[in-house]
Amino acid sequence: MDFDYFNFKSSNKVAKGSLIFSQPLMQDLNFNRSIILICEHNSEGSFGYKLNDKIKPSSIQTDINPMIKNYLFSGGPVDTSYLNFIHNYQDIEDSEKISENVYLGGNLESILDHKLNYKFDVKFFSGYSGWSKNQLETEIKENSWIVVNEYDYSVIYKEIDDSFWSKFLSNQGAKNKIFSNYPKDSSMN
Repeated sequence: MDFDYFNFKSSNKVAKGSLIFSQPLMQDLNFNRSIILICEHNSEGSFGYKLNDKIKPSSIQTDINPMIKNYLFSGGPVDTSYLNFIHNYQDIEDSEKISENVYLGGNLESILDHKLNYKFDVKFFSGYSGWSKNQLETEIKENSWIVVNEYDYSVIYKEIDDSFWSKFLSNQGAKNKIFSNYPKDSSMN
């Protein structure tokens, strides 16, 4: 039986709201074991935010709002001076719906002022992950990413630790379970 464990074509099509998981053999250190929420995917390209690269508040040397400081993640290697956020409150002015209970940006002051009559979830991002026209599709065809379109949206707002990548993938079917058990550093195997 000829079965190549790492020649796996993701059968899901990437779309706005997809989660993409880096394959275990990805060499790009910017995306090793990354989980990215795709916020836009169209004929011009794609962008999203890494959900599992939390910035330690103690490492932030600038004076910023404590809410941002405590919920700040590295969204990706592009334009790291750029700040944006996702949340689950549909009534934030100027926010864009990504998927069910996931909204991008909007009036930052309404989030920071806590004047909402609603308990909401939020994540802030420094920088983003971006792809030019057809680049993400090419990377998916080259087995760099596993695309997941069906998931419980609440995982987006959880603080995702190192083991989450493996745990989540192990629940996404037999082939992904094989990937989920691959060691982070294959030289240590």
